[in-house]
Amino acid sequence: MNVVITGASAGIGRALAAEFARKGHAVLAVGRREERLRELSREAEECRAAPIACLAADITAPGAPGAVLEEAVRVFGKAHILVNNAAMSPYREFRDLHPRHLAQIIALNVRALTELCQVFLPHMLAHGEPGRVVNVGSVGSYAPLTKFAAYDASKHYVRILTNMLNREYRTTNVRVCGLYPGGTLTEFPALAGQRPKPLARLAMHTPEQVARTAYPAILAGRRVIIPGLANQFAVLCGKVLPFPIAVRLMELIYGMGVEQVETTYPL
Repeated sequence: MNVVITGASAGIGRALAAEFARKGHAVLAVGRREERLRELSREAEECRAAPIACLAADITAPGAPGAVLEEAVRVFGKAHILVNNAAMSPYREFRDLHPRHLAQIIALNVRALTELCQVFLPHMLAHGEPGRVVNVGSVGSYAPLTKFAAYDASKHYVRILTNMLNREYRTTNVRVCGLYPGGTLTEFPALAGQRPKPLARLAMHTPEQVARTAYPAILAGRRVIIPGLANQFAVLCGKVLPFPIAVRLMELIYGMGVEQVETTYPL
């Protein structure tokens, strides 16, 4: 099965690309930072993994989702797995978000992901071979965090979209899956403006751990993939506790584990 992964220049996307390539899947790695993508491709070649092709692109640009599909068809002939991994958000109170950052959250986390689903699904349905659409959400879509209001809202949208697409296409060759990681040791916290404390870092997953957990679940077509017991507990709290209590509990946990620093996302 050939795989397309967005946000593949770092973090979970990069780890997923490496994991799929190690398992013999040809990969198209999509991201804005071309040199990082090429480094990933070189590493796969050195490890004698399956080839990783690179596409440096801003998937929020007009027409970009269609261009990603065109490149996938050019490289593979057929795309079997799409992983919508790219996302962003500063860790700030809503009133303190820069308007450009707010626009980026909506454009990347919501619009680009939705458009990629819409252009890839017909292609997968048409070729008739087993397909997977994987939308990377967040534990925050179940157990929301203050200072992530727009981010959590965008990931809640991703969760609902994923569940509904899973329902719509359950009798076809395509399975639509949601991957919901929690705190992960990637560049995301530093970019967002978070500094995890040492004890919190011990409880966070590496992107490689997330990728290893996600890989077999994606192939199996699982609707919901939540790596780690701590994340599963947070999801359970978000499901069973009244909203004010769940939010307060997440505030307490985050307050003990994370310090707010300056965000480094570019404007």
